[in-house]
Amino acid sequence: MNSCAQGMVTLALALSPLVCYGDSSYRETTQMTGGQLVDSLKSIPFMSKQLKGLTDPMTTTTMVHGNQKAVVRNESTEIYDLDKQEIIHIDTVRKKYSVDTFADMRKMMAKMPDMMKQAQAQAAAAQAQAQAQQTQMPASNLQYSFSVSVNDTGLQQVVNGLNAKQHILKLTAIVTDPSNPGTSVTYTTTSEIWTTPDVPEEIKDAQDFDIRFGQALMSGVDLSAYLNMRGNSSNAAMAQMFAGKPGAAEAFQQMGKELAKIKGTRILGKTSMGGLGTGMAQPQGGSAASGPAETGTGGNIVAQAVSGLGGLWGKKKSQPASTAPTASPTNTPQTPGETTLVETTTQKSNFSHDPIPTSAFQIPEGFKQVPSPLEQTLANQ
Repeated sequence: MNSCAQGMVTLALALSPLVCYGDSSYRETTQMTGGQLVDSLKSIPFMSKQLKGLTDPMTTTTMVHGNQKAVVRNESTEIYDLDKQEIIHIDTVRKKYSVDTFADMRKMMAKMPDMMKQAQAQAAAAQAQAQAQQTQMPASNLQYSFSVSVNDTGLQQVVNGLNAKQHILKLTAIVTDPSNPGTSVTYTTTSEIWTTPDVPEEIKDAQDFDIRFGQALMSGVDLSAYLNMRGNSSNAAMAQMFAGKPGAAEAFQQMGKELAKIKGTRILGKTSMGGLGTGMAQPQGGSAASGPAETGTGGNIVAQAVSGLGGLWGKKKSQPASTAPTASPTNTPQTPGETTLVETTTQKSNFSHDPIPTSAFQIPEGFKQVPSPLEQTLANQ
């Protein structure tokens, strides 16, 4: 290379921008904060540690340092390293860890189309078996109706140090029995969503890392077969999932469209699940969980439509449940007489650019390495 060419290369390097990634971190916390389920758990005198843990907050701390990202949860940690091209999975409870390389992950992606075909065949066989069993059962004449709405309330407040605005998302399902007029069950899922118009820098740093991670992982990978399989199977999977509830698939599709209207970064969300029932009598000498006193198809409406909610609406009219205070700036609107089964709050906080210690990206001393599920799957192929 002559002196002129060398000078041009030197100049190009000098003028090229240097990419420098600073340290960023933030925390996400999810906790059951209210509802009859929480009240019931708290009332158990000798509750097991596992049950008690259901109401404990689940925290996820995301830390980014250059080409490394650590995601720390209550009982585990994942470390992503772009330079070493590996992901380390750490079980902090059992003091074990495993390592997945990008190369092994690419091998698994190459096998995905065949694995998805096998899974589809198994799902089709299971569906055929379920349909055969259903033909032997008495047909249900329960009717379902769904509605979805998103309301921009116009409320704006400072949430965890960021300016945020409120939206209310509501999904309602009403189950009625034409053979038993006046008997119905209403399921309601209400989400109070607070978003900030801009992406906080700490979250953006994590998102930028994820983009670089995806580019490094997918380098040289042909995903055309996988994408074709995914496109052909997604609608079928949704249809199978909601086949037993007419109109549910359309309702969830509409919910996705409504959620897409909410712009910005979600900082805090509170979701409550519950509902109310009408026209149901308490059985003599029975309990609310055993369902209404009526007989026939109408008498089975709770068993068929409310079994997952523990018979909360076995009485003529539900009474509002007492709920624990939550981190939400306001109270989520509730229909009069509606019972809340469970309320969950999720929020992002502790945004920071403070330096992250190198220990956050290291395997703790004394931990034992074990094969990862990915390694085991590849070895058995």
